[in-house]
Amino acid sequence: MAGEEKACYGKMFPPVIARPNNVTMAGKVFSYYVRHPGLMATDRSVSVDQEAWRRCVMCEDYETCYRLSVGRLLLEIALSA
Repeated sequence: MAGEEKACYGKMFPPVIARPNNVTMAGKVFSYYVRHPGLMATDRSVSVDQEAWRRCVMCEDYETCYRLSVGRLLLEIALSA
């Protein structure tokens, strides 16, 4: 893929800054859901798309994509604190 990046590059994890209630937030591989019917969250779940993960691990850009994905996730977590 000389000079081109895939649309999914660096997007393994979903955004964590904007967390709309009762909506599944999905990245290329990982997703989460927070049930928030009132003042407090009553249910949280995380899921992994195993087939997407297998494709990512086989991708030639896996290492750098994973690093960028984690970097973005860490920055979002820091900004949301």
